[in-house]
Amino acid sequence: MADQPRQLYYSNPDNITGARVSRDMMVTLCSAFGEALDDPDTRHFIRNTRIPNERELYGTFIKALLSDGFNSQIGHIATEVQVSRQTDEASGKGRVDIIFDYRSTSFLVELKVIRASVNGRQPGEEYATTTQRLVRPWQKAVNQLIELDETSLGKALKKKVIKLPIALYLHVDNRQKGNTDQWEALCSATHERIVSQLYASYHFSYFQPLTDPVTTSRRRGCLVEGTPDVRLYGFTIIAACQ
Repeated sequence: MADQPRQLYYSNPDNITGARVSRDMMVTLCSAFGEALDDPDTRHFIRNTRIPNERELYGTFIKALLSDGFNSQIGHIATEVQVSRQTDEASGKGRVDIIFDYRSTSFLVELKVIRASVNGRQPGEEYATTTQRLVRPWQKAVNQLIELDETSLGKALKKKVIKLPIALYLHVDNRQKGNTDQWEALCSATHERIVSQLYASYHFSYFQPLTDPVTTSRRRGCLVEGTPDVRLYGFTIIAACQ
Protein backbone atom coordinates (compact mmCIF):
# COMPACT_ATOMS: atom_id res chain seq x y z
CA MET A 1 0.00 0.00 0.00
CA ALA A 2 1.35 3.41 -0.95
CA ASP A 3 2.19 5.97 1.73
CA GLN A 4 -0.55 8.48 2.43
CA PRO A 5 0.06 12.25 2.52
CA ARG A 6 0.38 14.07 5.86
CA GLN A 7 1.13 10.81 7.66
CA LEU A 8 4.47 10.08 9.38
CA TYR A 9 5.79 6.60 8.66
CA TYR A 10 8.49 5.10 10.85
CA SER A 11 10.40 1.83 11.01
CA ASN A 12 10.10 1.22 14.77
CA PRO A 13 13.76 1.87 15.59
CA ASP A 14 13.17 1.13 19.29
CA ASN A 15 16.62 -0.42 19.60
CA ILE A 16 18.14 3.01 18.94
CA THR A 17 18.63 5.42 21.82
CA GLY A 18 16.09 8.22 21.72
CA ALA A 19 13.85 6.59 19.13
CA ARG A 20 10.60 7.28 20.98
CA VAL A 21 11.27 10.93 21.76
CA SER A 22 12.41 11.35 18.15
CA ARG A 23 9.18 9.83 16.92
CA ASP A 24 7.09 12.15 19.10
CA MET A 25 9.07 15.13 17.87
CA MET A 26 8.91 14.15 14.20
CA VAL A 27 5.13 13.71 14.26
CA THR A 28 4.75 17.35 15.24
CA LEU A 29 7.67 18.73 13.22
CA CYS A 30 6.57 17.29 9.88
CA SER A 31 3.02 18.58 10.06
CA ALA A 32 4.14 21.94 11.45
CA PHE A 33 6.74 22.31 8.69
CA GLY A 34 4.06 21.52 6.11
CA GLU A 35 1.87 24.28 7.51
CA ALA A 36 4.78 26.73 7.57
CA LEU A 37 5.85 25.98 3.98
CA ASP A 38 2.26 26.21 2.73
CA ASP A 39 1.63 29.47 4.60
CA PRO A 40 0.52 32.29 2.24
CA ASP A 41 3.47 34.49 3.24
CA THR A 42 5.97 31.70 2.59
CA ARG A 43 4.35 30.88 -0.74
CA HIS A 44 4.49 34.57 -1.69
CA PHE A 45 8.20 34.73 -0.86
CA ILE A 46 9.04 31.57 -2.84
CA ARG A 47 6.94 32.75 -5.78
CA ASN A 48 8.92 35.99 -5.93
CA THR A 49 12.39 34.52 -5.36
CA ARG A 50 13.22 30.92 -6.33
CA ILE A 51 13.10 27.30 -5.20
CA PRO A 52 14.74 27.62 -1.74
CA ASN A 53 18.00 26.05 -0.60
CA GLU A 54 19.01 24.89 2.90
CA ARG A 55 19.80 28.27 4.38
CA GLU A 56 16.68 29.83 2.91
CA LEU A 57 14.62 27.19 4.74
CA TYR A 58 16.19 27.54 8.20
CA GLY A 59 13.55 30.09 9.12
CA THR A 60 10.74 27.80 7.98
CA PHE A 61 12.07 25.00 10.18
CA ILE A 62 12.39 27.33 13.15
CA LYS A 63 8.86 28.60 12.57
CA ALA A 64 7.69 24.97 12.67
CA LEU A 65 9.61 24.33 15.92
CA LEU A 66 7.95 27.35 17.53
CA SER A 67 4.44 26.36 16.45
CA ASP A 68 1.64 25.68 18.93
CA GLY A 69 1.85 21.96 18.23
CA PHE A 70 4.99 21.65 20.34
CA ASN A 71 3.21 23.10 23.38
CA SER A 72 6.26 25.13 24.46
CA GLN A 73 8.40 21.97 24.71
CA ILE A 74 11.12 23.46 22.50
CA GLY A 75 14.05 25.04 24.32
CA HIS A 76 17.08 26.74 22.82
CA ILE A 77 17.46 26.86 19.01
CA ALA A 78 20.72 27.64 17.20
CA THR A 79 21.80 27.50 13.56
CA GLU A 80 25.17 26.84 11.90
CA VAL A 81 26.99 25.87 15.10
CA GLN A 82 30.66 24.90 14.80
CA VAL A 83 31.42 21.42 16.17
CA SER A 84 34.65 19.42 16.23
CA ARG A 85 34.98 16.36 14.02
CA GLN A 86 36.12 12.91 15.10
CA THR A 87 39.32 13.20 13.09
CA ASP A 88 43.05 13.58 13.59
CA GLU A 89 43.32 16.16 10.85
CA ALA A 90 44.41 19.65 11.82
CA SER A 91 41.27 21.26 10.41
CA GLY A 92 38.85 18.99 12.22
CA LYS A 93 35.96 21.43 12.44
CA GLY A 94 32.46 20.76 11.24
CA ARG A 95 29.14 22.54 11.40
CA VAL A 96 25.66 21.57 12.51
CA ASP A 97 22.87 23.25 10.57
CA ILE A 98 20.35 23.36 13.42
CA ILE A 99 20.55 22.47 17.12
CA PHE A 100 17.42 22.51 19.26
CA ASP A 101 16.28 21.17 22.62
CA TYR A 102 13.05 19.19 22.83
CA ARG A 103 11.97 18.06 26.28
CA SER A 104 15.19 16.72 27.85
CA THR A 105 16.92 15.96 24.54
CA SER A 106 19.21 17.95 22.25
CA PHE A 107 18.80 17.32 18.52
CA LEU A 108 21.65 18.00 16.08
CA VAL A 109 20.25 18.37 12.57
CA GLU A 110 22.08 18.17 9.25
CA LEU A 111 19.65 19.41 6.59
CA LYS A 112 19.95 18.65 2.89
CA VAL A 113 17.50 20.10 0.36
CA ILE A 114 17.14 18.19 -2.90
CA ARG A 115 15.03 19.07 -5.91
CA ALA A 116 13.14 15.96 -6.98
CA SER A 117 11.63 16.24 -10.43
CA VAL A 118 8.06 14.97 -10.67
CA ASN A 119 8.89 14.11 -14.27
CA GLY A 120 11.40 11.43 -13.26
CA ARG A 121 14.54 11.33 -15.36
CA GLN A 122 15.52 14.36 -17.36
CA PRO A 123 15.90 13.91 -21.15
CA GLY A 124 19.07 11.94 -21.82
CA GLU A 125 19.75 11.33 -18.13
CA GLU A 126 20.85 7.84 -17.12
CA TYR A 127 18.98 5.91 -14.42
CA ALA A 128 22.11 5.77 -12.26
CA THR A 129 22.46 9.55 -12.45
CA THR A 130 18.89 10.04 -11.26
CA THR A 131 19.47 7.64 -8.37
CA GLN A 132 22.67 9.39 -7.30
CA ARG A 133 20.95 12.77 -7.40
CA LEU A 134 18.35 11.51 -4.91
CA VAL A 135 20.53 9.26 -2.72
CA ARG A 136 23.90 10.99 -2.47
CA PRO A 137 22.76 14.09 -0.49
CA TRP A 138 21.01 11.82 2.03
CA GLN A 139 24.11 9.68 2.46
CA LYS A 140 26.21 12.81 2.86
CA ALA A 141 23.94 14.11 5.65
CA VAL A 142 24.19 10.78 7.48
CA ASN A 143 27.98 10.64 7.19
CA GLN A 144 28.51 14.26 8.18
CA LEU A 145 26.72 13.73 11.49
CA ILE A 146 28.50 10.45 12.17
CA GLU A 147 31.82 12.29 11.85
CA LEU A 148 30.88 15.03 14.34
CA ASP A 149 32.14 14.93 17.92
CA GLU A 150 29.17 16.28 19.83
CA THR A 151 31.09 16.10 23.12
CA SER A 152 33.04 19.14 21.95
CA LEU A 153 29.96 21.22 22.81
CA GLY A 154 30.30 20.17 26.43
CA LYS A 155 27.53 21.27 28.77
CA ALA A 156 25.76 23.28 26.08
CA LEU A 157 23.74 20.17 25.21
CA LYS A 158 21.27 18.11 27.20
CA LYS A 159 22.40 14.77 28.63
CA LYS A 160 20.58 12.93 25.83
CA VAL A 161 21.83 13.90 22.37
CA ILE A 162 20.38 12.67 19.08
CA LYS A 163 21.92 13.30 15.68
CA LEU A 164 19.13 13.70 13.14
CA PRO A 165 20.03 13.81 9.43
CA ILE A 166 17.11 15.22 7.44
CA ALA A 167 16.69 15.19 3.67
CA LEU A 168 14.00 17.53 2.36
CA TYR A 169 13.00 16.65 -1.19
CA LEU A 170 11.12 19.45 -2.94
CA HIS A 171 8.78 18.09 -5.63
CA VAL A 172 9.31 20.30 -8.67
CA ASP A 173 7.91 20.29 -12.20
CA ASN A 174 10.39 21.54 -14.79
CA ARG A 175 8.05 21.31 -17.78
CA GLN A 176 7.46 24.57 -19.59
CA LYS A 177 3.96 23.40 -20.44
CA GLY A 178 1.74 20.73 -19.01
CA ASN A 179 -1.37 20.01 -16.99
CA THR A 180 -0.85 20.83 -13.31
CA ASP A 181 -4.25 19.53 -12.19
CA GLN A 182 -2.71 16.24 -11.06
CA TRP A 183 -0.03 17.75 -8.80
CA GLU A 184 -1.19 15.74 -5.77
CA ALA A 185 -0.90 12.44 -7.65
CA LEU A 186 2.49 13.54 -8.98
CA CYS A 187 3.62 14.27 -5.41
CA SER A 188 2.59 10.79 -4.31
CA ALA A 189 4.42 9.15 -7.21
CA THR A 190 7.52 11.27 -6.59
CA HIS A 191 7.54 10.33 -2.91
CA GLU A 192 7.29 6.63 -3.73
CA ARG A 193 10.18 6.95 -6.15
CA ILE A 194 12.31 8.66 -3.51
CA VAL A 195 11.75 6.11 -0.75
CA SER A 196 12.29 3.21 -3.15
CA GLN A 197 15.70 4.61 -4.09
CA LEU A 198 16.83 4.95 -0.47
CA TYR A 199 16.38 1.23 0.26
CA ALA A 200 14.93 1.81 3.76
CA SER A 201 18.14 3.44 5.04
CA TYR A 202 16.02 5.82 7.14
CA HIS A 203 13.65 5.70 10.11
CA PHE A 204 11.07 8.36 9.23
CA SER A 205 9.31 9.38 6.03
CA TYR A 206 6.58 11.94 5.36
CA PHE A 207 5.22 13.75 2.33
CA GLN A 208 2.70 16.48 1.69
CA PRO A 209 1.37 18.22 -1.43
CA LEU A 210 0.87 21.97 -1.21
CA THR A 211 -2.68 23.31 -1.39
CA ASP A 212 -1.88 24.28 -4.99
CA PRO A 213 1.32 24.63 -7.05
CA VAL A 214 3.68 27.58 -6.59
CA THR A 215 5.22 28.89 -9.82
CA THR A 216 8.71 30.29 -9.35
CA SER A 217 12.24 29.94 -10.70
CA ARG A 218 15.24 27.64 -10.42
CA ARG A 219 17.44 30.71 -10.05
CA ARG A 220 16.57 34.17 -8.84
CA GLY A 221 17.93 35.77 -12.02
CA CYS A 222 15.23 34.09 -14.09
CA LEU A 223 12.49 35.86 -12.17
CA VAL A 224 14.27 39.18 -12.58
CA GLU A 225 14.04 38.59 -16.31
CA GLY A 226 10.36 37.74 -15.94
CA THR A 227 10.59 34.07 -16.89
CA PRO A 228 9.47 31.77 -14.05
CA ASP A 229 10.35 28.26 -15.16
CA VAL A 230 9.45 25.73 -12.46
CA ARG A 231 6.53 24.76 -10.22
CA LEU A 232 6.72 23.55 -6.62
CA TYR A 233 4.11 20.90 -5.86
CA GLY A 234 5.02 19.56 -2.41
CA PHE A 235 7.77 17.87 -0.43
CA THR A 236 9.09 14.68 1.17
CA ILE A 237 10.95 14.53 4.50
CA ILE A 238 13.34 11.65 5.23
CA ALA A 239 15.10 11.39 8.61
CA ALA A 240 16.96 8.96 10.85
CA CYS A 241 18.18 8.70 14.46
CA GLN A 242 21.87 8.42 15.28
